[in-house]
Amino acid sequence: MESIGADIVLKTLQEEGVEVIFGYPGANTLPLHDRLADGPIRHYLMRHEQAAAHAADGYARATGKVGVCLATSGPGATNLVTGIATAYMDSTPLVAITAQVDSDLWGRDAFQETDIIGITMPITKHSFMIRDVNQIASSLRQAFQLASTGRTGPVLVDIPKDILTARCSDQPKPTPKAAPKRIANPEQLERIAQALNRSERPILLIGGGVKLGDACDRMTELVQKGRLPFVTTMMGLGSVTSPNGFNLGFIGTHGNELANKMIHHADFILALGARFTERSTSIVSEFAPLATVAQIDIDPTSIGKNIAVALPYVGEIGDALAELIPRVVSRERSEWMDRIRTERQNQEARLTDGGCGQAGTLIRKVQAALPADAIAIPDVGLNQIWTVRTWQTRAPRSLLTSGGMGTMGFSIPAAIGARVGAPEREVVVFCGDGGFYMNIQELATISTYRLPIKIVVINNGHLGMIRQIQDLFYESRFAESNLGDRVDLVAVAKGFGVPAERVAVDEDPAAAIARMRAADGPYMIEAMVDQNSYVYPIIPPGCSNVEMICGK
Repeated sequence: MESIGADIVLKTLQEEGVEVIFGYPGANTLPLHDRLADGPIRHYLMRHEQAAAHAADGYARATGKVGVCLATSGPGATNLVTGIATAYMDSTPLVAITAQVDSDLWGRDAFQETDIIGITMPITKHSFMIRDVNQIASSLRQAFQLASTGRTGPVLVDIPKDILTARCSDQPKPTPKAAPKRIANPEQLERIAQALNRSERPILLIGGGVKLGDACDRMTELVQKGRLPFVTTMMGLGSVTSPNGFNLGFIGTHGNELANKMIHHADFILALGARFTERSTSIVSEFAPLATVAQIDIDPTSIGKNIAVALPYVGEIGDALAELIPRVVSRERSEWMDRIRTERQNQEARLTDGGCGQAGTLIRKVQAALPADAIAIPDVGLNQIWTVRTWQTRAPRSLLTSGGMGTMGFSIPAAIGARVGAPEREVVVFCGDGGFYMNIQELATISTYRLPIKIVVINNGHLGMIRQIQDLFYESRFAESNLGDRVDLVAVAKGFGVPAERVAVDEDPAAAIARMRAADGPYMIEAMVDQNSYVYPIIPPGCSNVEMICGK
């Protein structure tokens, strides 16, 4: 049966298990959008292409599937760039489909002609420019395979409009060949296990690769069998249930003092799916000076890139854990655990609110009102650190945030994707007023589709993280960090059709939280916080992980 290119695109997407696309139409995508209207794949009309990429990203993080976004050529495609870069930095499996001008117009400065392949080359795993209608199916299949295997990440497929409308014969799916089995290295895993078993002060360092590798259950099994304390990177949060006694918190610039201090004194570190970025290690030469480091990662380029690694292992984290766990011996290590407990008690006495003030108290109360498997999506800034230090992850994929790119405006569109992908789970956004402004138009998407997303905007009238850095390290010169108090965010939300109310974080927000929880649709709380409410402890620039400060 004869079809056009757009039919082949949608048929191939269905074969790849795609149920949802987040997009925004343009003249060059209309052949696709026209066919989408009659097909089984749901299309969510976002209000900005950047938000479409973030929504596909949130969908992928919440489900483990490949997220898909769609935009037209020119500004539509370039508006995807920030979202693609965000997915690339956090290794989110994503396929971005862009429509291009007709192929006979290439290189002629046609209306909305843009070299999106060249623009996104540094922030994608691979890109495909479709030059023949008969390449569509095979290229899309490769795109999904690349996006979802190895170190996962975004792939871009650019399709000219004339190829979307070109007539062609059906392109049947080829018989899949058995994937080549990765050669295991059990001898190296045995060496890692022996070093772990011998160690007196071991710590596991859990990165985002554990979630990406769908290895959360096995990671939990390793922790419990070996009775091993663990720290996480920000992207690793949520890989293992927080309140289990072995969790020391997350490491790095804004991490938990307990995590930073104890990893400094460890004699063995097993890192799984973590890259040892400067946000985690601060000064590399002073990071964990007493420890032998083992690193397991799917990406060989990540091993030993920033930290000297004595025991490397390249492979799937889930498979590696399945081989490693039987080799690990359960040990009490009472002296090490007593030392950790003493340090934890000392720090809890010094930071009675966890260093997050009233904002942290608000976040704890919101979590207490939600089901245990609720998904929290913080934005970027003080709100992010307050949330990741406060939210207690009790289920896999229950905390999603922009880590490597640190993209303000990520949270609201990502929440759309997460809620669409996991409709059985509650989704709550924590964002600052700065990040809220970045993609505020997506309140219209939430309202239109009646998505029951709960939003907490922690409003201090400033770019809070910037203000804290200026206050501590720039002699309190507050240059261009004041957003002002002229905008009524409650009125704005109501204007978009989202019920909203305002509370002060230093007063009891219980009634407002109860109303938000009871709402069967979206709901927003604007939580007013003092501009001088910061997050502590923090590592000053040029200092090591054990030189955190708790004030000026």
